[in-house]
Amino acid sequence: MNIKKIIIFTSVLIFTSGTIINAQDYLKHSLGIDFGTTLFSMGTIPLITELIFKTQEGASGKFYDGKFGIRLTYNYTYLPKQSIDATLGFYAFDTHYSDYSEPVRNSAGDIIASAALNKFYNGSTIAIPASIGVRFYLNKNDTPSGFFLLPKVGMTTFIVNGKELRDDGTTRYKTTTVYDFYISGEMGFRIDLFSKTGSNWEVRPFIDISLLDIGYSFTPGIRLIPLPRLAIGISF
Repeated sequence: MNIKKIIIFTSVLIFTSGTIINAQDYLKHSLGIDFGTTLFSMGTIPLITELIFKTQEGASGKFYDGKFGIRLTYNYTYLPKQSIDATLGFYAFDTHYSDYSEPVRNSAGDIIASAALNKFYNGSTIAIPASIGVRFYLNKNDTPSGFFLLPKVGMTTFIVNGKELRDDGTTRYKTTTVYDFYISGEMGFRIDLFSKTGSNWEVRPFIDISLLDIGYSFTPGIRLIPLPRLAIGISF
C-alpha cells in the first residue's frame, strides 16, 4: 500500500514538475524586427542635422542623407517580469559638406558672382549597432508585457568611406572605422497580442514600442533618441 502511494505521489510530482517546466519554457523566447532604426536613420537624424547645420548658400546636397536601416531583436525571459534584451542591426547614410566662399554682391545686394567652392567632403557610412541589457516589466501580472525599463550597454560601429577635396586641390579617399560605446536606459511598452484569446498558443505575436532612449555616449556625449524602437515579432 505504501509502495502504491509512493508510486502515485512520484507520478503526480513528475507530471506537475513537467507542467511547471513547460510553463516556464512557454513564451520564454521572443524574436522581432525593429523598424525604429529606419525611423532614426531616415527621419530623426536628418531632421536634427537640418536644424543644427544650416546649408550654406551655393551648397548642394544634404548634410545628412539617411538610408534604410533595420534591427533584429531577441529576448530571453528568465523570470516572469525580467528578460535579457539583445539587438543587432545596420543602417546607412551619406554625409555631404561643402565650404563655399561668400558670393559677390553689388551695392543693391544682388549677387553678381556666385560663390566659389573651396573644399568639399562626401562620405558614405554603414553603421552596425548592437546592444544588450535587461528588461524590467512594471505590471501587476507576472508576465513579460506592458511598461518596461531597459538599462543597457551598446556599441555602434561606423564604417566610413570618405572623399575629401583638400586645401592643396588634391582629392583624398579614405576608409575609417569608428567605434561608439554607450550606456543608456530605454523605456517603452510591449503589447502582447491575443494574450487572452490566444493564451494557449505556442506562438504569439507582439509589438514593442519604445518612447525614449537616454544615456551617455563615450564619443559624442549625451545620447537622446526619441522613439528608438518600433518592433513586431513573435514569442514562443
